[in-house]
Amino acid sequence: MTVSTLQEAIAGQAHRQDAAVVFGTSARRERLTYPAFAEQIGAAAGGFAQQGVRPGDRVMLRISSSREGVLALLGLIHLGAVPVSVKPRVPGAILGQYFSMVTRQQDVRHAFRISGHGLDELRLVLRPGPPPEPAPGHRDGIAFVQYTSGSTGMPRPIPLSHRAVLGNIEAIRVVAGMKPGHAGLIALPLHHDMGLIGVLTSLVQGIDLVVEEPGAFLRRPMAALRLLRDAESVHSAFPDFMLRYLAARMTEAADRETPDARLLGAWRTVFCGAEPIRPQSVRTFLDAVGPWGFDPTALVFCYGLAEAALMATSHRYVDAGTGFRTDGPVTTACLGGTMPGLDLRVVDESGRDCADGEVGAVQLRGPTLFDGYDGATDHRATWFDTGDLGCLRADRLYLSGRRGDRLSVNGVNVFATDIEQVAAAFPGVAECVVLPYGESFAVVVVPERGQAVDTAQLAGLVAADFGAAPERVMQVAHSAVARTASGKPARGHMAGQLEQGTLG
Repeated sequence: MTVSTLQEAIAGQAHRQDAAVVFGTSARRERLTYPAFAEQIGAAAGGFAQQGVRPGDRVMLRISSSREGVLALLGLIHLGAVPVSVKPRVPGAILGQYFSMVTRQQDVRHAFRISGHGLDELRLVLRPGPPPEPAPGHRDGIAFVQYTSGSTGMPRPIPLSHRAVLGNIEAIRVVAGMKPGHAGLIALPLHHDMGLIGVLTSLVQGIDLVVEEPGAFLRRPMAALRLLRDAESVHSAFPDFMLRYLAARMTEAADRETPDARLLGAWRTVFCGAEPIRPQSVRTFLDAVGPWGFDPTALVFCYGLAEAALMATSHRYVDAGTGFRTDGPVTTACLGGTMPGLDLRVVDESGRDCADGEVGAVQLRGPTLFDGYDGATDHRATWFDTGDLGCLRADRLYLSGRRGDRLSVNGVNVFATDIEQVAAAFPGVAECVVLPYGESFAVVVVPERGQAVDTAQLAGLVAADFGAAPERVMQVAHSAVARTASGKPARGHMAGQLEQGTLG
């Protein structure tokens, strides 16, 4: 049956008695079969209707990984309201001003788990009685609105249609080979598109779903992984930093116990994106999880953005030779070809298609794109400039970085992310953030615990590798790195701090 809306697609899986959704942490979990969960979604929709929410109303909420948080989101969608997902924090911004901006931009009257600001604060009330049917809607209607993380400025709204979300979910299904009987693990924050679309994909496809609170997963990942040991096939998503983190935890576990080769033997897809994918992270991860039965081809490198609902390209890992390309001091991940139904091109400043290997602006077009920041631009016909720079080699995408991360020093163009990759491999460096500074740039490093970094030697290495010398190399504590709610360094905010002399 062809469905037009997200609420219809999720309600269409309510009959799956053998599938379940599990919420919670390693200490306390709650399991609901799909029929029971669908009944609660309908009851939540009824509860919101009793509180005055009507189809089409926009409701601001901060989505948590709890049963209550997910039910609030799905209950609003079931009712035909439009959830407006905001971040729990914004670098350098006062939350009150941020929420007031969202309220004004989206004409919001109701809020969930957000107090004040002249809004009607909603409660999650499961109305007893027969649950309402999913609200009728149009495929091109808005399913929900996400706000960007604000890494380079104030967050911007991303309205996503049912068409865009369902189209991307279908493309993800095809890439992953996902089908009923499989299982999904989401341990990423749901205010981030990677976590949110991951949950919605699992529910639309009718597979078992474990929604793990991110902090709890990072503290005790083995407990969540053991929940899925006997699954038929497992699908999940981990950014680069989680590959490194899990490698450390799995190595520690292997020192305590003999690795169980069945623990990760059923894992078929681990989407890796959201930040630069580093070859060292992948090597370390695969070495650590191999004894636990992980198949390297389960890794899928991808390029995604909230404006495309989530995924735009994908590349299933085979080996390091095909997964990465080295140019000079920098190694870049192959992000693969475009998702079904999506067009991608790389153009120069005049709008001309770039030649193979030539770096230019990455642009997208297709049915899974959002409707513009104004909510009225049809990117099925109009190209969307992603703000990213990269190149195509044999129709495979390789990213160089954000346009705003390109630095020009005495006529030499370098990317902040490239410098960070080299600096992060320098002895004693735990993390690195490169910021524009004066006529050049600054290299901000967080040293490994108990170590100091030879800043003069690091400056010389960067100058030799890139032909552009940093104006400053400084060491700061880990806490000095301002981050977005998604965990990315807030470059814009940190650059302002650096100029003001308040960084670190």
